[in-house]
Amino acid sequence: MALLAALNPTYFSVLFKNTAGKNFSIYVSDVRIGKAKQKQVETNDTIAAIGKSVGYHDVRHFSRLFTRTVGIRRGLFRKLHA
Repeated sequence: MALLAALNPTYFSVLFKNTAGKNFSIYVSDVRIGKAKQKQVETNDTIAAIGKSVGYHDVRHFSRLFTRTVGIRRGLFRKLHA
């Protein structure tokens, strides 16, 4: 059974950052990009399909975020991990 608690957003943000060491939005982004990296290696899906599957519907934004987070472009990442 799931326990739902109503937390003040500011309190949740501070609590999460103290526990995880990073902001919630950055944590979610890191999880999504990690999943995208995995899909890059395991599938031949397009960048648009991978982006949508991890929760990004704007391909341009996802592509820029992937490059900024990983440090290399998606195509090169795929070639290096093939």
